[in-house]
Order: sequence, then structure tokens, then C-alpha cells
Amino acid sequence: MTGRVGRPQGRARGSSEQANALAEFLLTLTGGMTIRELAARYPVGKTLWGQYRSGEKIVPLDLLTRLVKDHTPDERSCLQRLETAARLHSAARDAAAETPAATTPSTAATPPVREEAMVPESPGDAPEADEAPVKGRRRGRPLMFAAGGLVLVALALLIPLVQPGPAGTPVAGTSLAEGGVFAIGAGGQGIFQWDGTDAAGWTRIGEHATHLWSGPAGLFAAGTDNRLHRYGGRPGLWSAIGDAGHDIAVSGNAVYRLDANREAVRVWDGHGTSWTQIGGPAARLYGGDPGLFATDPNDGRIFRYLGSPGHWEFVGTAGASFALTGSDLYGLNPERTAVNRWVPEQQPAPVLPWVHAAGPAGTLYGGASGLYSTDPSGRRLRILSPEAGSPGTGQGWRDIGAAGAEVGVGRRGVYVLTADRSEIVQWSRDTAAWRRVGGPAQALAVTSPPGD
Repeated sequence: MTGRVGRPQGRARGSSEQANALAEFLLTLTGGMTIRELAARYPVGKTLWGQYRSGEKIVPLDLLTRLVKDHTPDERSCLQRLETAARLHSAARDAAAETPAATTPSTAATPPVREEAMVPESPGDAPEADEAPVKGRRRGRPLMFAAGGLVLVALALLIPLVQPGPAGTPVAGTSLAEGGVFAIGAGGQGIFQWDGTDAAGWTRIGEHATHLWSGPAGLFAAGTDNRLHRYGGRPGLWSAIGDAGHDIAVSGNAVYRLDANREAVRVWDGHGTSWTQIGGPAARLYGGDPGLFATDPNDGRIFRYLGSPGHWEFVGTAGASFALTGSDLYGLNPERTAVNRWVPEQQPAPVLPWVHAAGPAGTLYGGASGLYSTDPSGRRLRILSPEAGSPGTGQGWRDIGAAGAEVGVGRRGVYVLTADRSEIVQWSRDTAAWRRVGGPAQALAVTSPPGD
């Protein structure tokens, strides 16, 4: 994501972020063809082609549809791209019809500060170049790959010079009920959403960011000034909702924040920059299908939020790492010699409700497709699998490949951002195979449909 997607002439020059997103999609789609070649093949002059690809004018939908069909031979990918094309075109037309307004802040804008409330001390306590090939253009954006709950970064896959942007189909509204893959371009330049097809399936939906968090409640991004923004479902449509604080977690339809001074845990009220305090001091937050969890800043104990301010339940003692899958909470003991699973109501009252799940590990990662971890050295990535279990244990760690700078767990596999952040790769649990989907990138966020 070091530049724009294949455009030697520089950044898009559209009147809106939506127009620029459409222009970049067009550049990616027609990559490898010069303006002269396009003018010879389609009934549009060279000047107009230059304006379409720079975002100065909106390409007609019928021409865009023809381009998608001509450049996407695979039927499934073609259908997905047609949906993406229609969405981007609609967003660009809508933006062009509006007067410059504050309803479509750029991703670069920083979010406002939130309000506070009272709570217990701690969670636990309560110019166009006619002949210039588009090849160089496509690659402008930092996400040059075709690929992207916790925010995770993935390994790289091959991709033509295309800048990726994370996530599957565009979100309808602001929730992510269908899941998605998102990424921040190299150097923090651009936020992208992947449509799930290939390396060309990335759409730029925002500007500068440092971190991403996603879940059923939506996609959230921290600006360079550490303010938090919520994605509105269309490229360029973001709203500031407060400070990003020290940590953010998304669980269900709620987004939670640990203040920058780590003195309070808060939940966003769902409007403006209003936040309500629900807990006291904490070290870190974990959010997922099983709920919201927080660790104590003093002794590392972990607590679960029970749904009302000040009400937290003690879950277990300190751990070196915790992770949430679609239904369970796992913890790695401080010595990193064993991984245990929390099983409330399955143990006698005096005994902590945890059972052994696996052996030594380095860091845990969880999501809809299961539990993953690095080996103790941090170099290899494994999945907790019944096939790897020794007699009597039922399950164990199965090596699936190299670990990376970040890991993101999806519905049917895992995404890895390589150690040098040059590529994003996806491992499928169905085929046990890796494929390159994008890169380079700074960070990645993966979200699965609720309950999947």
C-alpha cells in the first residue's frame, strides 16, 4: 500500500473519496492496458478514459459492467465483482449529488473524545499518460495483494500490482453481520476491504489509520491522533465516536474501550461520542462471541462482563495469553507449558472451571474456525485439531505453516501477515492449503458472521 493502485500519474483526483474508490477499482480492473488500448476496444475516447481512471468523471455503469465481465472469466468472481462495481458506482453517484458535507468524513479524520461514567475500581471488582500501462498503477496502494473478532494481520499471497483493501462484500449499514476482511496499507496509508475473490478484489474505503478492530458491531479504525472512527458502510463514510484509548474490543453488537490511562472500561452508547463506564482498571480487553473479558492490571486475573455496569464475574487466574473462539475462552498458563479451556458449570464449585486442552504454545489466536497458536519459539503456526491428539487427550497442535507479524482467524481458516509485512496469505481449513491474497500491509482485521 505504498501508493495508489496502478496509477503512475499519482493519486486519484475525484471530487470525493467514493469517486476515488471507484477510479481505483477501474484501474485495478483494467490493469495492464493503456488508455489507447482501452479507447480502441471500447467506444470511449482517450480523454474520457483518463478522466474515468483518475476519478474526475464517473464511469457509466453499463461500461463498468461490460469491463467486469470482459476482465473476470471466473463466473463466481465475476458475480462478486459486479456487486462491488454496482456498490462503488452507486456510492460515487450519491456522493456527487451531495454538497460537501460533514456526513462523509475522511478516514483520516480523528474521532472525538467520549464521555465518562461512574463504575467500580476494576473489572474484577465490579495527468494521464496515454501509453503508460496500468500495471504500475494498480500497485499504488499499500495493499498489493488480494486479500484480510480480533484485528489480525495475515500472511501474503501473490497479487498483481494491486492495492488491497480488506473485506468481503460491502457492509449494509454499519454492522458486519456477513463478516469481512479489512486491512491498513503499508505505512498506514489507506484502509481497504476485500471482496473475497482474488488479489484484485480490494476496495479503498478510508484514509490513514494505525489500528483496526472489527466484529458484528462494525469496523472501527484509530486515526493517527488515536481517535476512534466507525465505518458507515460506504467508501469514505466514517464517523468519529471518541478516543481509541489503550485498547478496544468488539463483542456482539457492542464496542468497548479501555481508557488510555487504563483506569476505566467503557461501552459506546451507540451515538455520538457518548460512552458509559462499566468497569474499573484493566490491563487488556478480549471480545468475541463468548462475551467481553478483561484482565486485572495488578495480578493478571481474568473477569467476564455480565452485561450491566459494575457487574463482572471472576473467571480465572493470570495467563500468558488468552483467546476466544466461536464458543470458548482459552488461556495459556504463565509458564506457557499448557493451554486450558474455560468450562463454566462443568466443575465442582471449589474447583476453577478450566480443563486441559493442549500443550505448550507461544501466543493464542481464536475465531470462528477454531483455536490457533504459535509454537513456543514463535516461528510456526498451529491449529488445535483432533487429528493431532495423542491417545487419551482427544486433540493436539497440528503445524500448518510459518507464523507471521499478525494472525487473523476467519470463518473457514486463518489469515497471516508475513513477518516482513510484505504479503497476506490465507490458510483454508477445508483444503489445508495456503494461497496468497494480498500485501503489503500494516495490519489486518478479520470478522466472521455471528455464531458461525
